[in-house]
Amino acid sequence: MTNETDSFVNEVDESLRQDRAMGLMRKYGPYVAGVFVIFIVGLIGWQVWRDQTVASARRHADAFAAAQALVEAGNVDGAKAEFERLSNEGPRSYRTLARMEHAGILAQQGDLEGALAGFDSAAESAPDQIMRESAQIRAAYIAADTQDFAALRTRLQPLIDSDTRVSYLAKELLAVEAWEAGETQLARDTLEQLTLAFEAPDSLRQRAQIALSVLGPAPATPETPADGASAPAPSEGETK
Repeated sequence: MTNETDSFVNEVDESLRQDRAMGLMRKYGPYVAGVFVIFIVGLIGWQVWRDQTVASARRHADAFAAAQALVEAGNVDGAKAEFERLSNEGPRSYRTLARMEHAGILAQQGDLEGALAGFDSAAESAPDQIMRESAQIRAAYIAADTQDFAALRTRLQPLIDSDTRVSYLAKELLAVEAWEAGETQLARDTLEQLTLAFEAPDSLRQRAQIALSVLGPAPATPETPADGASAPAPSEGETK
């Protein structure tokens, strides 16, 4: 009798559990199914986006290489047109590279203002610090020929403050342009910093040492007596 009672109780418990489960499914099932569908759709969408992104990157890589081949073949105008097109479409990194290549061609053709604007645009659109500073230093070299020293120094300061190797190129350009602008002490101080920058490229440090030797040491400043102090009295031999 006890076994039959236990069996009956177990059947009732199982039936209650099934009813409870069915009730929960009826109540929350649509929401669970909706979340699952959203997850699947999102997963498929991410997969499609990734495939399209990879395919787009490959297409633009091929187009970029083709434009570079035009330069090597001597078709500079064709390359310039292609780089200009690529600078406005595709992945951000390739847009930035295309803008720098287009600006470089403009500089070679003598359009320094257009080249400067192109490198500035590339720096603004750069996806990382390396590409941004590469565009900025190339813009600075052009600005050295098109802008005054104060404007150039403003351009160079963020690069000088950087912790990358581009900072050494920026300091070298600052020293050269300071020298030409008559800021010899600034040029001398900057060159001395470069000669002591052991992490800088050896060739750059050597150029700094050569420039420093040509510039020469700072002129000695005569000592002037303090206000109210009398000059030393001449010796006996000097009074005769």
